[in-house]
Amino acid sequence: MKKIIIVLIILVSLTLGTFGFLKASSQDKPFFDMFSIAREISQGKDSILSYKNKVEKVLDKIEVEIPKEEKYFVTITFSKFVTDEELKKLVKEYNIEILAIEGRSIEKGTNLKGTFFVTPENGMLYDKKLLLDMLQRNNAEFKGFIAIVVNIQNKDIQKLRNNKIVFLIDPSADTHFVRNPKHEKTNSWDGYAPSLFSELEKNKLL
Repeated sequence: MKKIIIVLIILVSLTLGTFGFLKASSQDKPFFDMFSIAREISQGKDSILSYKNKVEKVLDKIEVEIPKEEKYFVTITFSKFVTDEELKKLVKEYNIEILAIEGRSIEKGTNLKGTFFVTPENGMLYDKKLLLDMLQRNNAEFKGFIAIVVNIQNKDIQKLRNNKIVFLIDPSADTHFVRNPKHEKTNSWDGYAPSLFSELEKNKLL
């Protein structure tokens, strides 16, 4: 079923997941909670960079302790608005399985920022016609893609970390670290860790 989910951003802080940090057994893992990290990163530039540093340490640990072929459910926040061509290149180069794509639109006349989500359709990353129709209905223009929710192997995570268009690869919603019933039930992008892009904009980190 084709769909585009639109979220208007009006003084709303985006939220992020919390880590279990490599707990030994599933019963020891905390439930996925997007609100505790939301509070952590909403305190300004320093809190965002501190969170990024914490996540990077987790990725360092994954690199040395986990098999290279192990897959992770992650949210990748971009460091800039990404074009269609850039996204296609990224997906191909790093063997990314796209579950959802987050994009930014701007309403003409009001400059109101909007966030929309598109999902793969019929072998395509997303339905371009459906996206265009949505933009026209809302009198909005496309600014670019700002994040993706994906499945990706450990070896490709480690390579992708060095790409300049990536701000952060966030595995906080992955079941290696937390219990995430919503994601486990559907094995889709449900229960994802929201991106940091709006916080980057707000704090002039782009």
